[in-house]
Amino acid sequence: MIHPYKFLLVFLFACSSFFAQQKDYAFGYRLEFIPDSTDVLNTRVEDFTLFMAQGRSYFVSDNFLKKDSILKSLEKTQSFNFSKAPKNRFKSVIIKENKTITFYDNILKYYFSYKETPDFHWEILPDRQQIGEYRTQKATTEFGGRKWTAWFTTDLPYQDGPYKFGGLPGLIVKAEDTAGHYRYELISIRKKSLPDNVIFTDKYLKQHKEMPKKDYNKAMKNINDNMINEAAMSGLTIAPESMEQAKKNLSKRNNPIELK
Repeated sequence: MIHPYKFLLVFLFACSSFFAQQKDYAFGYRLEFIPDSTDVLNTRVEDFTLFMAQGRSYFVSDNFLKKDSILKSLEKTQSFNFSKAPKNRFKSVIIKENKTITFYDNILKYYFSYKETPDFHWEILPDRQQIGEYRTQKATTEFGGRKWTAWFTTDLPYQDGPYKFGGLPGLIVKAEDTAGHYRYELISIRKKSLPDNVIFTDKYLKQHKEMPKKDYNKAMKNINDNMINEAAMSGLTIAPESMEQAKKNLSKRNNPIELK
């Protein structure tokens, strides 16, 4: 029979080991998505990282991180060649803490944020699948106007996932909407601290105007519907011959990850 004191020591050691593993890890996810719902053969790819640090998780595009670092380097040399900055579709920073998600977004001169506490209502199914080196189990939910299927693993001591997803008893290895328009897949795990980057600083995050999510959606729709005028008001110049192409490109961005 195990002595209660020895059992307590073993329990405390297990807990300390568990929480030690919760710190300073970065999970790489690859997103394959279809930006234009009328052209399902046109698939784009963008990589993201889920950082776990200081009791929070941060989800951000890798190119968004790289762009800030490159622009700071160019600023020091006073040589601004924006063509060297990597292109990225997603400029959002998603911070999860407990059950609260704070979503920060930027478009042109506008900086917005909102908070939400989504209840994903996961249905955990008995289906199991080996994905890479991880044993995973299937779960389904509805979120943002889409039906999602996720595969999560309990092989790792984490309960999180890409984008806003979470609330499963394990780490999400893959998540895909049933239409096949958005698919996240875990591609790497690294022991890595939150990088020293301006987008994680209070100064950057506090410049975002907080509002209800419905007001954010309304504001973003208004800006996108009037993007040409908004770009001009922000100081960007679009040549007349490029105007129609710009409008055409904007019309192809009609398939957001959240439909409502």
